[in-house]
Amino acid sequence: GRGTMEAAGEKKRRVCVTGAGGYLASWLVKLLLSRGYFVHGTVRDPGDSKNAHLKNLDSAAENLQLFKAELLDYNSLVSAIAGCEGVFHVATPVPPKKSSNPEASCSLTS
Repeated sequence: GRGTMEAAGEKKRRVCVTGAGGYLASWLVKLLLSRGYFVHGTVRDPGDSKNAHLKNLDSAAENLQLFKAELLDYNSLVSAIAGCEGVFHVATPVPPKKSSNPEASCSLTS
């Protein structure tokens, strides 16, 4: 079965889930871990208590690695996707700072 992959010397399949701490992405991480994948999860702050639920998932201690990453910064994603055979892009980019003039930032039409 799948549980003997490591013992047989085969590498686990490795994938990346962006925005791993979010609601939908958390369920995807849980599913991937249950299927024997090694998961790289990107979050804004791996130490934030709102990501603690990820570390408590079955197999997370051995098969989940969280990476600090900002979607709008390519270089912060490089290490998270390194060695992965697939990326599940679930995250939504968050602007780096609050705009002092949101109306100008979002050219809305009335």
